[in-house]
Amino acid sequence: MTTRRTSPARRRGAARAIVTALLCVLVALPARSGAAPEAAASAPDTTRDLYVGTFNIYGNIGHRGDAGDWIRDEADAVRDLTLGDTDRWLFIGLQEVCKAQGERFARELGLRSAFVDTGTKCADGQPYGNTLLFHSAARILPPALLPNPDGRGGERGIVCAVVRAAGRPHSAGPPVTACSTHLTVGGAKDGERRAQTGFIHDEWRPDGVHRLGAEGPVLLAGDLNAPPDAPELDVLYSGNGREASGLRESGPSYLRPTYDDGRKIDYLFSWGRGASGRWHCTGTFRTVNSDHSFYYSVLSTRTG
Repeated sequence: MTTRRTSPARRRGAARAIVTALLCVLVALPARSGAAPEAAASAPDTTRDLYVGTFNIYGNIGHRGDAGDWIRDEADAVRDLTLGDTDRWLFIGLQEVCKAQGERFARELGLRSAFVDTGTKCADGQPYGNTLLFHSAARILPPALLPNPDGRGGERGIVCAVVRAAGRPHSAGPPVTACSTHLTVGGAKDGERRAQTGFIHDEWRPDGVHRLGAEGPVLLAGDLNAPPDAPELDVLYSGNGREASGLRESGPSYLRPTYDDGRKIDYLFSWGRGASGRWHCTGTFRTVNSDHSFYYSVLSTRTG
């Protein structure tokens, strides 16, 4: 028998994570069980209560490409949120990822991964970019680089897949497209970030024909490097766009800050055709392994 080491980050966050997980399980039960056991047994289970997460792992500057046991510790903390049941995760977006780090996260959680190489090298020579973790996918979309009008500061990218919930290879609802992205950083880069969000929401056609959201819900996980009231996020909040924290916030202090300095700059957005789900049980947990928190929510929907 192997005894796993418990990291300081996991010890500090374990109580809160377990309480959150228990509350979310209890919230989900009525939709699944109903008042009459015989009715619940015969009725099809069309409601999904699935976790979605995003995490800037600080993989190059903070870890210089290392894919060591700190990743195992983070994966254990993710498991704690769902009481060890990783089937409850629809997907997780990772940013600032050296390729081997994303692959180890996937192995530790029993998931698959897709990666976008933004053309930058990590300190140890690995490709650098964003990763998407998921159980299964109907297809992985061709990744893309985001607009970089001034040609400085390094390329940013997006990777997406049409994902399926664990144990549901043939979902009855419209296809759910999950994405992980990381926008340009910098106080003078708001115009560039606006071009990037406009590209993601309105301009990009991964299949050459349809923009994201035209055929089914889009779920975007990412470090957007802007607070909720920033104009570059207008397009993501527009139409039927919804963010996991709820109403758009204006100024500090933020309900759920995701960065060490107290800002909210990490997001979980939904929009597109059929994107009528409800975000709830939204939260964060801190870690010593990154300057960002792990940000997560439960999406209750009849799609996915």
